Amino acid sequence: MFKKLVPINSSTHKELKLKRVPNYNFAKNVHVAPLLAHEFPQASSSFPIIFHKNEESGEYHPLALLGLKKEENLIIQNGHWTATYVPAAIRRYPFAAASVNGNDENMVVCLDEDAEMFNKEEGESLFNEDGSESKILEQVKEFMNSFLEREAASRAFVKFISEKELLVPRTVGYTKADGERVNIGSFFAFDEEKFNQLSDEDFLEMRKRGYLGVCYAILTSMQQMDTLFRLQQQAANAA
Repeated sequence: MFKKLVPINSSTHKELKLKRVPNYNFAKNVHVAPLLAHEFPQASSSFPIIFHKNEESGEYHPLALLGLKKEENLIIQNGHWTATYVPAAIRRYPFAAASVNGNDENMVVCLDEDAEMFNKEEGESLFNEDGSESKILEQVKEFMNSFLEREAASRAFVKFISEKELLVPRTVGYTKADGERVNIGSFFAFDEEKFNQLSDEDFLEMRKRGYLGVCYAILTSMQQMDTLFRLQQQAANAA
């Protein structure tokens, strides 16, 4: 989705204007999108919530599964977002936050210089004539700060469930009409059986932390896997 992500600079980008595009084609090749834990309840009615493991750090990252093949977003049809919920990671585009020298405590707001939303002729200016930040840029930074604050809480939740060994490997696939099994990809899923076998102590701890609703949302979201299979079949038939 991002092509040329650079820190926002009042000198370099002083003439830049933002004009929102009327479609989501910028994300048409995005088959997974980052999700934060507070998004799970809303996202659960739109797409499956899965997890990716960073083999270097050992951390798990929650994702919205938007397609069953790489670079294929089944949620976007003719430029329209057909699901009820749009992940914050998609809504924030063409902006993002990036760490400075790998330090997550030192973040800067960046923009995608190659995004078609930017030009120098029409739209909302990122900076005022005196070089100060415009209202639109202030709103972007406020959104990004809120996103980063909630990201910390989301990491704590994911760390907790991973330590309780509630994330297990899964393979996505389907069976063709001729009986052939086609495996599409692998990910980590929330284990309902292990969740139901938690000790009373662990279950109470999750309730105190406010995690139970988030866990139930993950389980509910997996019902949307059938929706993706249906959309995949429709795309195959239309090809």
